[in-house]
Amino acid sequence: MRNACLAAVTGFSLLTGAGAQTATAIPDAPTPQAVSPAVPQATAQATANPQASASVTNTLPALATSIWEKRGVNVEAIRFDGVTFGEKDAILAELTQKAGQPLDPEKVQNDLRRLFASGRYRDIGVNGLTNGNSLTLIYVGTARYYVGRVEIHGVNQERLTSLLEFATKLDPGSPYTEAQIPAAVEGVKQTLAQNGFYQPTVKVATTTDDAGHQVNATFTIETGPQARVGDVAVGGKEPGITTDEFRQKGHLNCSWIAAKFNKSCRPKVGRETTSTALSDVRKYYQKQNRLEATVSLQGQTYVSPTKRLNYDFAAEQGPLVKVIVNGVKLSRSRTHLLVPVFEEGAVDNDLLNEGSFNIRDYLQQQGYFDAQTKVQLLGAGTSNVTVQYDVTPGQRHRVTGVTLKGNKYFETDVIEERLRVKKADAYVRNGTYSSQLVTADTNSILALYRANGFSAAKVTADVKDIEKGPDSKIAQIRVTFNIVEGPQQKFGAIKFSGVDAGRQKDVQSLLNAQTGQPFSLITLSGDRDAVLHYYIAHGFDHAKIEIAQGVEEADKTRTNVTLNVTEGQQVFIDQVLLSGIVHTKPSVVQKQLTVHAGGSLDQAALLETQRKLYNLALFNEVNAQVQNPTGNAPMKNVLVQLTEAKRWDVTYGFGFEAQTGTPGVVPGGIAPGTITGTSGSAGTAAQNGKAGVSPRGTLDISRINLRGTTQSLTLHTTYGLLEKVATLSLNTPQLLGKPNYTATLSGGYSNVQDITTFASSTLQGDVRLTQKFRKADTFIYDFQYRRVSVDAASLEVTPNLIPQLSEPVRVGGPAITYFHDTRDPSPLDAGKGTYFSIQEFIASSKFGSDTDFNKVDASQSTYYTFGKRKYVLARNTRIGFENSFGLNPNAAGVGSGQIGVSNLACAGILLQTNATCNAVPLPERLYAGGATSHRGFGINAAGPRDLTTGYPVGGSGVVVNTVELRLPPPTLPLVGDSISFVIFHDMGNVFQYPGDMFKSIKNFHQPNEQTCRNVTIPPGTPGDNERQQQANAVGTCSFKYYSHAIGLGVRYKTPVGPIRVDFSYNLNPPVYPVFDDYTGALPYVGQASHFNFFFSIGQSF
Repeated sequence: MRNACLAAVTGFSLLTGAGAQTATAIPDAPTPQAVSPAVPQATAQATANPQASASVTNTLPALATSIWEKRGVNVEAIRFDGVTFGEKDAILAELTQKAGQPLDPEKVQNDLRRLFASGRYRDIGVNGLTNGNSLTLIYVGTARYYVGRVEIHGVNQERLTSLLEFATKLDPGSPYTEAQIPAAVEGVKQTLAQNGFYQPTVKVATTTDDAGHQVNATFTIETGPQARVGDVAVGGKEPGITTDEFRQKGHLNCSWIAAKFNKSCRPKVGRETTSTALSDVRKYYQKQNRLEATVSLQGQTYVSPTKRLNYDFAAEQGPLVKVIVNGVKLSRSRTHLLVPVFEEGAVDNDLLNEGSFNIRDYLQQQGYFDAQTKVQLLGAGTSNVTVQYDVTPGQRHRVTGVTLKGNKYFETDVIEERLRVKKADAYVRNGTYSSQLVTADTNSILALYRANGFSAAKVTADVKDIEKGPDSKIAQIRVTFNIVEGPQQKFGAIKFSGVDAGRQKDVQSLLNAQTGQPFSLITLSGDRDAVLHYYIAHGFDHAKIEIAQGVEEADKTRTNVTLNVTEGQQVFIDQVLLSGIVHTKPSVVQKQLTVHAGGSLDQAALLETQRKLYNLALFNEVNAQVQNPTGNAPMKNVLVQLTEAKRWDVTYGFGFEAQTGTPGVVPGGIAPGTITGTSGSAGTAAQNGKAGVSPRGTLDISRINLRGTTQSLTLHTTYGLLEKVATLSLNTPQLLGKPNYTATLSGGYSNVQDITTFASSTLQGDVRLTQKFRKADTFIYDFQYRRVSVDAASLEVTPNLIPQLSEPVRVGGPAITYFHDTRDPSPLDAGKGTYFSIQEFIASSKFGSDTDFNKVDASQSTYYTFGKRKYVLARNTRIGFENSFGLNPNAAGVGSGQIGVSNLACAGILLQTNATCNAVPLPERLYAGGATSHRGFGINAAGPRDLTTGYPVGGSGVVVNTVELRLPPPTLPLVGDSISFVIFHDMGNVFQYPGDMFKSIKNFHQPNEQTCRNVTIPPGTPGDNERQQQANAVGTCSFKYYSHAIGLGVRYKTPVGPIRVDFSYNLNPPVYPVFDDYTGALPYVGQASHFNFFFSIGQSF
């Protein structure tokens, strides 16, 4: 490419006077031999490139005077015809023939090469215009343009739009020719036809961007009607299937629902219509044991008047194929998995041998390490073919030992993790062994040593097969790998060649390999990649790094290394061409660019630009390309082509949770708060909830790109049996241009019942600032203001306290939250790292709050992976406490300025012993219990209870510690290794006062349990009758202890995270008195359940 310009330089003409009419012909430039020894080579290369030769459009006739004859004539000016250069264009400064200097033909020829190499020209020549004793040089050429932006208009399907863009074969940044457009139109039409559109109209408009040296193409498409499946013909000697069956099995008919409403319904033709039909009919044949059946599409015809596509298929059912396995018992499903003829639908030697190998491999996994298999094909060429596998399983073995001997440099664990031969254990019952695996492990160990400088290392395997003896014990295999390490090579001299002196220091600092260090190919490979990345980051996009190594003559244990660097040409950015910005402000995009005009062409920065633009969540596609990527131009344009995402988006979903402790309605019971003289109809008390399913649906409506910025507005709604939520949020990422700050203004309404005691509603507003301090650290500063109320009809507490506790309360104040998250590989299923969070919230009357308290809630999780089988020990500890300040609004004798009306149920000692009398409003208290908390309790059911009804009422302190041992997945029938198990222990509780949290840790059992079992109505309880006394009675019970639960969990691996089922047993559930549960029952002793289960997605923490 660099020298191809010479094919276009055919002569040098001098034009006398001011016009071409009096032009004097001057002969060609001197013959190549006379001009430069490099010219013959260049001319030969150009001739070998027909495309380059064909591009010459301004060849000149043979001239009478040579350019050499004008040597020394003053060049008055230099002009460019056909290609436009800007005044600051860098290529102009690189030209060696300057205006005002004597003409030097060698400089002119070098400048011609340089101009052509810039990528601006398709062909180039030079003319001269004489003016007395001076001349004007005129570089004449045809401008080269490149493919710019390709757009598809008129197609609403994003996937089809992407397919059509690809079908044009117009790659942004590649050279452009007019001949590409008809081929692009044809490609678009073919893709539309493949998707069922046979009557499209395709129009193309091209626009030239002279400044960017590119041509943009816009395809405007009217797809026309989408074809529907027409007639289906099935040919072949023995298809074994009728046309109607073919249509049914190949899904070439409408669904039964659509056909029910329209009997003449025909399905639409899509991209997958034909492939689906062929695949599904093959599956039908396979189910009939016609494993060699063939199905193909012979042709398809579009009928324009009916807008239908007729299909012509050919089918041959082939012989019945029966697969028999003798010698071992394999289930039908296992046979289908092991023998590939079922999947491939063909019977040939390769597939038969593969099946033989798979059967042998499966048996070896079961411990039959000496298994032998033979395969025979019986009845070939007839209508009944039998594939017979004769298996000799041999003696069943168990790998009782895999030992390494002689390894000194590498720890045993380092080598063992590379071995495929495994010792038997609880997960692999018989271990894994085969002669092929032994050979592979031997080579793997040897490769490890060779890569770390042990060039003379030797590894041999010693296998001892102990057959079953008279004691009927299973046969054993012991494998010993004997390692002779030999001397280790060290790095000798480490040198560079080809590195510019100005870059020598920078490149040297990138190396990890140092003289005298143990020789390692891994280290050397890393150094090579680091050096190459350095060059690519500095614009040397054609840089090459080759490593030469050799043993040092004076010391055979040292290896000298030379990195031979071919730097190539450094490329700089001429322009950054942005396109596709419609609604987004250009300044938003400009701030994300890490490549700029005049800078070196850094490929890593180009990818970083792409990543940052995607992170804005404003664009469906970000295409960052280099214009003229394969050219040798020293200056290149960078294309950043954007496709904006739809500004409106609607998402919805459905799900459910299943667990014990689900809050439920008490059927037929007396309404809470009702005090009657007689017993009402008996319902069922639900202090501990019930086993149930909680379905929910979500609907989110979002609007992005507000006012052309990164701001977004989102309406989030959730509707379910236990919660109803609607929240509107305005999100402003990169606040004030700071990438680590995000501001959020939100407000909404929620109605939630996440505890059996009450349902609450909240009207809330929140101003939040999120700071990403470091990769793992996040701070959230916000001000929360909400109006919280409890539904009196749902409140299951002492009747006389219902008016106070159900009255709406304003809660407002600042909060700060800190997160530290290093979980890996995923927060949904972490195997290592830590997670820590702490939140401080202060509600104060100074901020308009009706209640004064501060809340601190902290949680820490740690994850440790250990053992060869990758056991995970996970722990989570939560500690939270609340402190109220000011007067307790629930206390007797409090003035009128407080929340609610004071009540005798909280008078005297009851204010300290009855947890319901807590000054903090019910919805703002601390709770624990449930699938992601203490699994010994139902949802938020841990801690103190109301001493009249027995329902949980939360507290001011909480401690929950969870320890899980997550076991590696065993290999099981049908599911393979998709299921794993978890053993867990949960301990802790919710406490009435923060001071009770730590001094209660010594209490394994509920203290003074006998007082909790006393349901005798206390003397002096007010009431005109027994029913009223029940409603006014307040018992005595302490909950100052740590409740312990053990359990077993099952995890099923899915792409979105593990599906979780946990079963727990509470060793010491609480006992509590119940005087009035609103069912009309007599006083009784209640107790939380020992057993609980939970079903959800993701790990518990």
